[in-house]
Amino acid sequence: MAKTINDPVFGELRYNEKDGYWGKKIFLGIWGGDNYQLDLMIKCGKDEEITDIQRDAYNSYLTSLSTISKEVPYLILSYYKDHYEDIERGWDLDDELMIDTVDVHILLNLFELKKLFIDRNGNYGWLVEFIWDDYPISVVLSDEKVKIYEGWDVLKENYTKINDEAFGEMVYDYSWKKSVKMDLYGVKGRWIDVVASADPGEGINEAQRTAYRAYLEKAENFMDEIPNAVIAYYLENYEDIEEWNNIPDQYNKQKVTKDSVMELLNFKTLYFDEEGRYGWLCGCTWDSAGLAIVLSNDKVEVTVQDELIG
Repeated sequence: MAKTINDPVFGELRYNEKDGYWGKKIFLGIWGGDNYQLDLMIKCGKDEEITDIQRDAYNSYLTSLSTISKEVPYLILSYYKDHYEDIERGWDLDDELMIDTVDVHILLNLFELKKLFIDRNGNYGWLVEFIWDDYPISVVLSDEKVKIYEGWDVLKENYTKINDEAFGEMVYDYSWKKSVKMDLYGVKGRWIDVVASADPGEGINEAQRTAYRAYLEKAENFMDEIPNAVIAYYLENYEDIEEWNNIPDQYNKQKVTKDSVMELLNFKTLYFDEEGRYGWLCGCTWDSAGLAIVLSNDKVEVTVQDELIG
């Protein structure tokens, strides 16, 4: 039989031993959601008790709902538009969801607040799903400004944020991470993850800081050099790449150029390992495993991703 308690702030709670939290159903209370239920999850280990920090966090959540109700829909809309290209690629969007027609009222009907999560340190936020299943998000409500992050683990695994002297604000999500907008090879405002690899409990080290500063100093040169390295790799490996079904005519060996070959890559992550090696991790049209563009060697090198993150 499940363990239950009656908490002075949270009321009656039931313990989920599998996932390690106290929980119950609560009502949303905004956007006409008086009858809309979501799961309250208060993170606690088997032998841990609910803390006053978590109780204070819940009270803070309740008192901020009025502000949240005004701010979050527009943040969701901004997030949607920022990630529109990725969403559009994976989902057959109705006309009302096109980037020029979508609005906050439409989006409010298309995302589902699943859980209010409160961690051991008093950080809290919503775990949200969209109708497109590949894009769950964490809406962190406990910071001074509401923040949206991809995936749920950034909040569920004890939300941790630092302001690093080199990288700036980073959040831990199995590595230290932040998202930035970059204009890359004809794509305006592409969202990129900047990642500094680290085990749980470890910070960013000096080798990574030195590498990040080196990247910033050489970034423009790298942008010029990368297409040359990619076209050389493409032509060198063309016989294997040719197995990619029906290579479009403009990308065949005779017609492909260093500019057009960049259309076949999706720049996703600027990655820094613990030794200070760094480079780009890219999705790749002809290879589902993706490519790495290593920048920390004496020359720009295109290779498989395991060579950088393995």
